[in-house]
Amino acid sequence: MTDDLSDALVKLTRWLEPRLRADADLRDIIAGLARWVAALDSSGATATSASPTTLTSAVPSEYRSIPPVPPPIPLSQLPPLRIEAISPPAIQSQLADGDRELDLLPLPTVAERCRVKGEACRLVAVRVASATEVRDVAAEAVVTRRADALPDCNLWMLTREPVVTAPRAWEDLAGAFATAADAALLLHAWEQSPAPLAERHASRVLGLAAEAQSVLLYAVADVRDVKVDFDQVQLFAHVRSTARTKQVFVPKFLKRDDRAAPESWPDVGRRVAEAAAQFRAVGDRDRARVKAINNLKFKLSRLRERPDDSNGEWPRVLQLVDDLVAGGLPPSNADLRDMLLPVLEDIPDEPPPSQNVEYVLREIDRYLETRPDAEPPMRAVRPSPEVAEVAELLRGREVVLIGGQARPVHKGALMRAFGLTDVRWLCTPDHTSFTVFEPDVARPEVAVVLLAIRWSNHDYDGVRAYCEAYGKPLVRLPGGYNANQVAHHILSQAGERLRDAKTTFG
Repeated sequence: MTDDLSDALVKLTRWLEPRLRADADLRDIIAGLARWVAALDSSGATATSASPTTLTSAVPSEYRSIPPVPPPIPLSQLPPLRIEAISPPAIQSQLADGDRELDLLPLPTVAERCRVKGEACRLVAVRVASATEVRDVAAEAVVTRRADALPDCNLWMLTREPVVTAPRAWEDLAGAFATAADAALLLHAWEQSPAPLAERHASRVLGLAAEAQSVLLYAVADVRDVKVDFDQVQLFAHVRSTARTKQVFVPKFLKRDDRAAPESWPDVGRRVAEAAAQFRAVGDRDRARVKAINNLKFKLSRLRERPDDSNGEWPRVLQLVDDLVAGGLPPSNADLRDMLLPVLEDIPDEPPPSQNVEYVLREIDRYLETRPDAEPPMRAVRPSPEVAEVAELLRGREVVLIGGQARPVHKGALMRAFGLTDVRWLCTPDHTSFTVFEPDVARPEVAVVLLAIRWSNHDYDGVRAYCEAYGKPLVRLPGGYNANQVAHHILSQAGERLRDAKTTFG
């Protein structure tokens, strides 16, 4: 044996010695190698210039008595090779299309079970975060009693030692359960809401519920204690079933490859809470709107059927209209318009209507401008004494009425009520100069000029100059064209002047 080989064997032996003492498998390998080399020598092979005896002697004496290794077993006779997974098991809770549907539990039950499981997970998080890892037996007993009061609420997180001992994983799971509980209650409230409200919020509510169940799905996977949680599966099944039934597209979080991160639960929980608050506010508003509309219908029916006996209802009617518009009902709402049309001309002028009521009346008038056939027939109203007095002052004369849209029915009613030969109803587009009214105001047959200020452009106030120039009284009509109202305003604003003219000219 050369000196170099001898030195190499000595160095190898020194390197192997501490490792051979600590590693039984390595000892078996080296012993087997020595026997293999010895077998080569006995068959006349000369694989190396070093003799097997020299190789064997290089191994320390305490390792030379190792029993021989048994003969190798053929591969065909070996058992199947099994390699344990080092990552969480595959998630199976997302049901594939065509899988058997679950029996859906009530969402409030799912929410309550998620709430209890979340509290149990927080106990685990506190325990694994402490140095002693002592269980809070009293707190666990309280949570367990709550779970026992619920159907099939399995607190699996308290029945075994946790595989994952990272506190953050259990904190995220606790938050994910709480978020899922809130999402389940939001979904339940949405399902119980009226159809129009539910339709407006369908995509948002189902999308948030889908995201919440995905957060819970992967939070459960992160702690590795169970493959799936039944309440997560329930929430998933509710979302998928409802989306199919309502034909609502949920673009995310309902497929295995569309994952929501467990640590995102605070953001998801915040958005669920915001949606729930807005949903409740809209629901409360809609319920208040329905109540106000029903109340308004009842009072308007009394005003239509017994107008002379129900005048005391008007303040409340106008307040209800104001509240509805202030609550978000458009002034052009068709239902509100149809309710008010039959009593439009009976709306009192005093006190002046609020701004919201004015908006509604303007929208009704715009509607009537485009739909003359929609004008309701005049109802028989008992004429006031003022109507008879005005008739005495204006009979056989004409009046000019500026503003709004000419309505043949109302024109005829005014002519009959006051004995007029004509009502010259002047309708012009907005921003038309008042100068166009001069020829009509100047007519000698005209006894008075009526300005419907509810629908007139403010520039029409300039017509006063023509009235003064031609000696015609100008009367402002703040409300409708009801003969009783018109007579009241004529007498209060121009009665004395008309009486004097009647006395002078007969």
